[in-house]
Amino acid sequence: MAEFGEIVRAHYRGRLDDGREFESTWRTGEPIEVRIGAGRLLPAVEQMLCSMMPGEKKTIRLEPTRAYGVYDPNLVQRVPVSLLPNAEKLPVGAYIELRTAQGTLRAKVESVDADEVVLDCNHELASQPVTFDLELASVVREDVIEREKHPAGCACGCDKVKEALLG
Repeated sequence: MAEFGEIVRAHYRGRLDDGREFESTWRTGEPIEVRIGAGRLLPAVEQMLCSMMPGEKKTIRLEPTRAYGVYDPNLVQRVPVSLLPNAEKLPVGAYIELRTAQGTLRAKVESVDADEVVLDCNHELASQPVTFDLELASVVREDVIEREKHPAGCACGCDKVKEALLG
C-alpha cells in the first residue's frame, strides 16, 4: 500500500453515468505516475489508491461534491475585452487557459462581444457524478538519498523534516 508522499503508478478510467469515458490511461497504454498528496488526482481517488495493493483493481463512484464540484454561477465572469489581448479571436464554446497570480485557470469562453468576454470558470464536469476504475500497478519505493533530492515544498513534506533537523 502507498503512503502520503510516495509515488504510485496506476491505470485509471473516468466515466460518466451514461457510460461516456472522459479519461483513460488504458487508452494510452501507460499508467500514470503520481505522488500521493501532490493534488494531481482527486483526493478521493488518491485515498482509494492508498488502500490498494499492487495489481488490485477497484471502482469508485464520486458524487459532484467529492469529484469536480457543484456548478457555481458565481464562477461565470464578465471580463472587459481590454483586459484580454485579441479577445475578438477567442473561440466561443472552447476552453482557454489564463495565467493568474494563483496559477493557471481553465475557462470556457461563453461569449465575446465588443465590450466584454464571458468566461465560465467551472470545471467542465461540475455537478456530474463520476466513476473511476482503478488499477494500482506499483508503488515506487524511494531510498533515503532519492528523498533528499526532493525540492522545497514537495508533496511528501521532506523539506519540513530537513528544516526541523537542520534548522
